[in-house]
Amino acid sequence: MTATCRAIVFNGDDTYQIQDFRKPDPPQGGALLKVEAVGMCSSDVMQLAGHKHVPGEVAPVVAGHEIVARVEELADDADLGVSVGDRVAVDLINRNYVYQGSRLVVYGYTLGVDDESGLWGGYGEYMCVLPGTHLLKLTESLPAEHMTLYEPLANAVNWASLAGVGEGDTVVVLGPGHVGLMCVVAAKAAGARNIIVTGTSADRIRLEAALTAGAQHMIDVDAEDPVERVREITRGRLANVVMEVTSTSTRAVQQAFQMVGFAGTVLLAGLKNNAPVELVTDDIVFRGLTVKGGAGSTPD
Repeated sequence: MTATCRAIVFNGDDTYQIQDFRKPDPPQGGALLKVEAVGMCSSDVMQLAGHKHVPGEVAPVVAGHEIVARVEELADDADLGVSVGDRVAVDLINRNYVYQGSRLVVYGYTLGVDDESGLWGGYGEYMCVLPGTHLLKLTESLPAEHMTLYEPLANAVNWASLAGVGEGDTVVVLGPGHVGLMCVVAAKAAGARNIIVTGTSADRIRLEAALTAGAQHMIDVDAEDPVERVREITRGRLANVVMEVTSTSTRAVQQAFQMVGFAGTVLLAGLKNNAPVELVTDDIVFRGLTVKGGAGSTPD
């Protein structure tokens, strides 16, 4: 009798289904993983609705990219630096392999249910990974669901570096979701002295978590003007770095440029479903601002 497993398939039209799959063998040079936990990103919600923001994204697809798993089986020719039984984090971008000679491999996005096993994302009991996949061994001392934060944390560490966060800086983080909270952690580790986090009244628990994570101030944008509050906190100097990581809020992008001081940096990482944002670019020029795009993490 053929062993089966289940996975959640996103259809790309705001619907999903739980589907049975044959439990696969590992692909040549790759591995079969048993998923322990997977985080949910706001981009997954956009993906469910059919928005395609990753180059080459397909549907229907088994989504999920913040993946903690166990190595279930390795192909005979696998060279992934891990052993059967290891708990691993999965780097969602395979930078060393192009599927069928033309397709960028981004797990949970670019390989669909019609591609071989169909199990290429974290929202399933098992998933396959291809040769060249970056797998990192994880500790046994923490619950798997806690360690799904490795992916947004890796992003945040990269973004803090890109934005040049340094000793004594004032950093504003717009958006207190799990990505925003990781930006607080990364900014603190990089030496920021004054970290300010904004969110809505519905984000109260998350804003309080930001203070626990290392922020000095939280701003409820439903209760006060966040730009004026940043100006007040900084005594008019504004921020050295603003990290905009809200989901869908184009107003937050405009506010980011109003919160950053002369020669400061704005890092944009929150996805807006391709909605246009009105900006006065002369202001960027005259104040000598730097704008960075936070596209994700690096292998390091």
